[in-house]
Amino acid sequence: MASRGRGAQQAGGPGVKNLAELLRAEGFSGPVHSEEPMSRYCSLKVGGKADLVAIPETLQDLRTLFDAFEGRDISWMILGSGTNVFFPESGFGGCVIRLGRGFADVEEINETTMEAGAAAGTAGIVAKTARMGLTGFEFAAGIPGTIGGAVRMNAGAGGGEMAGPVMAIQVVAEGITSWIERKDLDFRYRRLALPADAAITRVRIGFSLDSPEAVDRRIGEMLARKKAGQPLGLPSAGCWFVNPEGDNAGRLIEAAGLKGLTVGGAQVSDVHANFLVNIGGATAGDFEALAGMVKAAVLEKFEVGLKEEVKIVY
Repeated sequence: MASRGRGAQQAGGPGVKNLAELLRAEGFSGPVHSEEPMSRYCSLKVGGKADLVAIPETLQDLRTLFDAFEGRDISWMILGSGTNVFFPESGFGGCVIRLGRGFADVEEINETTMEAGAAAGTAGIVAKTARMGLTGFEFAAGIPGTIGGAVRMNAGAGGGEMAGPVMAIQVVAEGITSWIERKDLDFRYRRLALPADAAITRVRIGFSLDSPEAVDRRIGEMLARKKAGQPLGLPSAGCWFVNPEGDNAGRLIEAAGLKGLTVGGAQVSDVHANFLVNIGGATAGDFEALAGMVKAAVLEKFEVGLKEEVKIVY
């Protein structure tokens, strides 16, 4: 999840200085960390420091944060589990918001509907559908991270995507909490179009009934395919590039002879060429250089300009 916004004041405002103290004074209940390495929050295990990382535990905490941003020159973003995000060495000059455990509950609304806090793990929801015999979410097996992040990027696999089962989302925007129904959600390829200042806090998901055994079997098949075709044993950010229309980024990268190409500790996976993996000791600069080399080689050989699927934070 990578909602981004900026406080109302232009450059020259007080910014993040003393923001932690202000949040405490206003009753913010979650942890707040200054000068925090983003490598601790991202699956790729690289990235510079954020000025501040705030972890709200309640909706009121989130409102307190947004109130604190008003009138200050503060860039902010919401981060899920960081499984499809890349922070450069320069880090992030602002406040990273990571929803806490208070947003990680999963609630059964009726026999075919669940509501989950945006910080709930997608894997846990998949496991719950198997136990309950609910179908329509098998495609999410093996998709890492949180349900909020998965919805924000319209994550998908195996012919399915979040646009299918999602019934509604709860968002906080400009201090107001509201639900947006499916008919009003603008899902696109690998993203959900929302205002930059909208934070997903809850997701309602609909399923169909099936036998637990059948659902579990399909989930197992999906996981087996991913295990065979993806470098799951190494840190990565998932597929690095968007598939060009009518083609496949991994195929193009492999056909360009780039499997195994290495810069420092960053490598084009020899299992799936659209995965850039951390083979140990990589820096964000290594990945920037490697991605640039891949794009240049594919452009030269096939005249195709690859675009990042990974969300790059500037």
